[in-house]
Amino acid sequence: MLEHVAEMVMGLGFEVVTATNVDTGLRLVESQGSDAAVVDILMPDRDGLTFIMEVRRIRPDLRIVAISGGGRLGAGSLLSMAGGLGADATLVKPFSSTDLSHALSAPKAG
Repeated sequence: MLEHVAEMVMGLGFEVVTATNVDTGLRLVESQGSDAAVVDILMPDRDGLTFIMEVRRIRPDLRIVAISGGGRLGAGSLLSMAGGLGADATLVKPFSSTDLSHALSAPKAG
């Protein structure tokens, strides 16, 4: 999924760096001048909700798009939590390149 989403984002004209876990992703957020992060809620080490909370602390300006297929819990409740924790947009897998483009470029609320 990581490679597929990275290809979609590159196809939209963005430069992409990837991380396979929360800690690496947080290091990249701190060290890169990224404009956005696409985060999967279910990850092997820690969940994307943790990532969202940490990013909001260190980079409150960073646009966050949370994605999930939901696993056993269903995507709706997980993505609702992600939005409550500060994700700017949420997408249920599978999603289209057009959906991702809108999520990455929609104006921030507030």
